[in-house]
Parts: sequence; structure tokens; C-alpha cells
Amino acid sequence: MSKILCIDYGKKRIGLSITNSIRSIAFGINTVNTNDLISTLEMYIKYEDIDTIVIGLPIKYYNSLFPIEKQIKKFIKIIKYKYPNLIIKRLDERFTSKIANYYLLNSVFKKKKRKNKSLLDKISATLLLQDYIKIENL
Repeated sequence: MSKILCIDYGKKRIGLSITNSIRSIAFGINTVNTNDLISTLEMYIKYEDIDTIVIGLPIKYYNSLFPIEKQIKKFIKIIKYKYPNLIIKRLDERFTSKIANYYLLNSVFKKKKRKNKSLLDKISATLLLQDYIKIENL
């Protein structure tokens, strides 16, 4: 079975996570600079058996979209053009960063590691993908 890659899209950094081959567990794999996303994505698509990408949908508390959605839509157009057979799914990402921050604050990591925003982005992507796995398996 193919894997699912998840993207927690941000202005500066992108958190990435991936499923195992049976799509049952999400793993945080990387945090990349937003400018490096396309080349990083190409590498994962080439070396991992990925058929689906889940991208967070940045919805505000009262159901409007954050301005970053424009950048995400441009990115999706590029990916659809380069990889027309790739399935792209969107998932409400409300509160994933807050939940990830809660996990970090209550973890065994030292204070310096807990303030690492790259780790926070990776955890957010993992939480988002784990939510998608639950929904897919219902």
C-alpha cells in the first residue's frame, strides 16, 4: 500500500509527516524552509511510495480562512501540474499548533528543545496526519 504525506504549511517553515506503508501510524519526518518545499517534496515522492498528500486547511476560529491560504492554493496548483495522479486532500488544521505546543510543554524534552519551532511544526503535521488516518479508516 502507498503512503500518505502530510504538509503543515507555514510562512517560514513547513512541517512534514508520513504514514507507514499500511497507513496506520503517522511519523514526523522533517521541517523545511518554505522555499525548499517543492524540491523536498520531489525527493519524498521519488523515494517513498506516496499517492496522497494531506495539506492543512488554515481555518480561523469563526470559519474564515487565514491569508496564507492564497499561498497554499498556488502551491497546490504547482503540485497538481507536476504530479497529476497525486491525490491532494485538505483537512481543517484548527488548533493543531496549540495541541502540539501542549504536548511539547508537557513532554520530557528540556526547555530549549521545547522552544524549537521546527519540532512544533513537525508535531503539528503528525497530529494532522493522524487525524486524517482516523477519518480515512471510519
